[in-house]
Amino acid sequence: MTSIPKSTTQEPRTVIRTLRVRLYPGTAANGQYLEQLAGACRFAWNHVLAGHETDYRTWKASGKPGGPGDPTFFTLGKRFTQLRNAPGHEWLKDYSYEIVRYTCKYLGDAYAAFFDPDRPDHGCPQYKARHYTKPAFTIPSHVRIEDGRLYIPKMGWTRLGPVHRYADGKPLTVRVRQESEGKQPKWYAYIVFEVPVDHPDVCRPAESGAVGVDRNVGQATDSTGAVHEIPDTTVEDAKIKRYQRRIARQKKGSNRRRGTGGKLRKLQRKRARRRDNATHQVSRKVADTAHTVVLEDLNTKAMTKSAKGTVENPGKNVKQKAGLNRAILASGWGQLERKLAYKAGELRFVDPAYTSQACSRCGHIAKSNRPSQAVFACGACGFRANADHNAAINILVRARLPPVPVPARGTGAAARRGALPPWSVARPATGTPATREPDMRGVHHRI
Repeated sequence: MTSIPKSTTQEPRTVIRTLRVRLYPGTAANGQYLEQLAGACRFAWNHVLAGHETDYRTWKASGKPGGPGDPTFFTLGKRFTQLRNAPGHEWLKDYSYEIVRYTCKYLGDAYAAFFDPDRPDHGCPQYKARHYTKPAFTIPSHVRIEDGRLYIPKMGWTRLGPVHRYADGKPLTVRVRQESEGKQPKWYAYIVFEVPVDHPDVCRPAESGAVGVDRNVGQATDSTGAVHEIPDTTVEDAKIKRYQRRIARQKKGSNRRRGTGGKLRKLQRKRARRRDNATHQVSRKVADTAHTVVLEDLNTKAMTKSAKGTVENPGKNVKQKAGLNRAILASGWGQLERKLAYKAGELRFVDPAYTSQACSRCGHIAKSNRPSQAVFACGACGFRANADHNAAINILVRARLPPVPVPARGTGAAARRGALPPWSVARPATGTPATREPDMRGVHHRI
């Protein structure tokens, strides 16, 4: 029998929290300066990227051993310094050297992700077009916030919206972004604070207990029986689809197409904010319920893979599978997992195979235990319950953890620690993912 390792990591004395605050440029000249500063960062990205690609092609044609040099922050930063001091680029000195150079840090990280074999989804860094890139820049250090104002180097002080939390924390970095189109676009500052663990604004997880969470399409159910719903975005989806069809008929580069694109992006931002807010609220409620949260080790990418197949071997029910894929991605499984990773006291994962078909009372596994999508009825002991609630209890049982004390609901299964055959239960959040299908689950889980 495999024992669950105990964590010996000491709790940090400080935590990192990010706050999104409205930024008011104040005058048209300041707003124009912010756009120009973001444009300088975009120009630096494109120029440094082009320089490295030129070096790579030259090295490839020469056939010499070695390589064109690693595209790290240091090497790319040297290239930017040369660009800034080159004739014809004196205008770059009108903007903060530290801010514009920090763009090379993002480019170096993009190259590192591209070369990382453990991150095959990251492609080669691409050029940033003017009309398809959100104006943004980062103040990497020496952040100054005083009296509700943020200092932008070489521009001056700009007014911030109300900072409701972490006002007395230490600001580390600030990411300034423009998040709307129009004559008077809106700017936001993402301020990263370092605050003590015992800060009154830092929400602490529950002191004890464990809860299992079953993620479904449009909702999540925990082992206490609580159902957490994700907001319905049908209205936004319909409008987005209409604007997408409209923009496909319009001429590329036209003002009408650009205006339609602005409306489309506004709806997409609204939908993303609703989903992000919902996963924040759900993760906070779950973290307040128990110290340890147990999830299924799902491989969302494999579960949402297209079923269209190939010309020789075409897929079946392709439209239905595409609709299911969209519903799964809209449910925010990955967002919920990432937010629970830092909000909960501990996050564990278990094998997802047969959690929806196993009885949480007697352990009987059969496909016939699910007479419908919402009802679980055990064919061996006659136990009946909500299917999602039963699956959440199974998830908790597989982790072999004591459940959160809840009022009796007639199930009595959370206390049956031997109801299911044990599986290697706990793994770090960076372990190999798995899917609901038993033949696709990860084989290199850490114990």
